[in-house]
Amino acid sequence: MPNYVSKDSATVGSALHEAEQSLESAGVEGARLEATLLLGHVLGYSRAQLLATLLDPLTEDQASRFFELTTRRANREPLQYLRGRAPFLDFELEVHPGVFIPRPETEQVVEHTLKVWDPTAGWAIDVGTGSGAIAIGLARRNPRGRVLAVDQSPIALATAAGNAVRLGVHDRITFVQADFLRALSLSSSNIGIIVSNPPYVANNDEVDPEVRYHEPRKAWASGPTGMEAYERIIPESAALLGSRRYLVLELGYGQEKAVRGLIRESGSWAKPHVLADLSNIPRVLSVCRERHP
Repeated sequence: MPNYVSKDSATVGSALHEAEQSLESAGVEGARLEATLLLGHVLGYSRAQLLATLLDPLTEDQASRFFELTTRRANREPLQYLRGRAPFLDFELEVHPGVFIPRPETEQVVEHTLKVWDPTAGWAIDVGTGSGAIAIGLARRNPRGRVLAVDQSPIALATAAGNAVRLGVHDRITFVQADFLRALSLSSSNIGIIVSNPPYVANNDEVDPEVRYHEPRKAWASGPTGMEAYERIIPESAALLGSRRYLVLELGYGQEKAVRGLIRESGSWAKPHVLADLSNIPRVLSVCRERHP
């Protein structure tokens, strides 16, 4: 059992040192940074402010709160849930249990979508919006655009809507509770692009304890093969998208070939374009619809 930071740690510096050791013992990567972020959250300090006050004493309440958060993080609760927010692009999103935590890889999805989406051609549809990361990123970067954010989870939709209000883009995003696209009453003439970071992990794949035991399973586990969400999104998008309209998808590890196959099977598309992430893993696939059925 890790030796969690004690409630009576005397100073900022000593509390950070104990927390770092405890998190390292629990197998948390980047323990020093995470301890710094947690204590900064407790004190309301930026990282720079915290490091400038290492000799300052902690009150009993501050030490107790830090002890609680460090213990929970050592038990592998996600850092983002403990702090209540997650960074994404140039903003922060409020997140909490029941809402999928946005990842840095999804920033690449937004950046590429902005390059291929013509907002005058129609709305962007974000399938599986979660915290609203993609929808809000698109609305913030393209003030002419309108976004339809879809999710089956009322918890996720409420969180995403709150984030949109806080970030000043709620007037350009419409939130709809639905399971993928089939139930939506939409005309292809109103759709400019469909984008999604779908669940793409197979049920039995190995994932971090933060994900398996704390994040909403439906947001990351697709089914026995990991391809189930793509098997719905791709043909449903093919039925909705007009000619010269794009579908943009985030890919899971090793899934590019199978996703390309689903695209070939679903009708008339141009050749897909695939971008790799910083680890050289194929991560973003975009494909243009050649003609509407």
